[in-house]
Amino acid sequence: MSGFLSFEEARRSARRRLPRGLFDYIDRGVGEEASLRALRTRLDAAGITPRMLTGADASDTGVTLFGEQHQAPFIIAPTAMAGLVHRGGEEALARGAARCGVPFCLSTQSLSSVEQIAGAAPGLDIWMQIYLWQDLALSEALLSRAWDTGVRVAVMTIDTPAGSRKEWNLRSGFDMPFRLSPRSLCDLALRPNWLFGAVLPRAIRHGLPAMNNYPEALRPRLIGAPVDPRVTLMKGLNWDHVRWLRDRWAGKLVLKGILSCADAETAIGIGADGIVVSSHGARNFDASPAPIDVLQDIASACEGRLTVMADSGVRRGLDVLRYRRRGAEAVMLGRLPLWALAAEGETGVVKALSILREEYAESLRYSA
Repeated sequence: MSGFLSFEEARRSARRRLPRGLFDYIDRGVGEEASLRALRTRLDAAGITPRMLTGADASDTGVTLFGEQHQAPFIIAPTAMAGLVHRGGEEALARGAARCGVPFCLSTQSLSSVEQIAGAAPGLDIWMQIYLWQDLALSEALLSRAWDTGVRVAVMTIDTPAGSRKEWNLRSGFDMPFRLSPRSLCDLALRPNWLFGAVLPRAIRHGLPAMNNYPEALRPRLIGAPVDPRVTLMKGLNWDHVRWLRDRWAGKLVLKGILSCADAETAIGIGADGIVVSSHGARNFDASPAPIDVLQDIASACEGRLTVMADSGVRRGLDVLRYRRRGAEAVMLGRLPLWALAAEGETGVVKALSILREEYAESLRYSA
């Protein structure tokens, strides 16, 4: 098989193709990156005692989530501005998810709108991530748009009360809007294939890349004015905001970013249908525990009262099994599909998900 065969090979390919600022935005953590290092260390330490001669058939990797059947216990996680990773990036992720029979969760901060994703991948189980904005009326309008396109699962990210300071992003200027400087211009000049392949075709057809889930007149653009205060992250985010969303969303509500049993209990009391035990890929708070270390206690505390999922650090099918053995019904995938997308486009996304499913099935044979 040509091209990448693993997470690390896809990551190396992405590093060659992407501007350094964009690569670091996806790849790196926060602070001293202690939490990022712990993701791999703690997953590797999560042993599973194999069982022999069970006669188990590992060919069935399917899972049912919120009444929908899927071919594997994976969800492509919401990742901001994935459309910059590859031409038509978010549509490619969505089509890849559809081809592999797994859900796709669209980021609020995507370049492609929820309407565009629904049109690009008919029949796909689309989930919609929600970051609440300062103007709740605008957030409510986005919820209505998502519902009208067939979205029935809203994923509220609760672990980002504000953006985290990251020195590498400050130096590279990678943000919305992009900060031009000699360093950032040099970074772009060193990746002309990316510039002419991923950015300029979109700019020619639709204008400068923008976050198209935002209200039309307030969309942050790659180059332009600062983000309008009405669509900045909700200040003082709290459980009352979750209640507000629960009251207005008729579909399934998932809270992403739970790391404590106490917060899981509160989520149940408010009426959440699911949680994602997650450290946001170790990108927000550098003292966060590795999700694998707290997952079992949280899953036990929930006692089947809602759907427990997990994410952060998944590279192999064995990592999926590790999370599942500790109580997760499915895992979200962030960096893996992005590296695959950067390396080989939609074909790479399908390949990465297929390899992950194959590895997961192999792992199942040893753990029945």
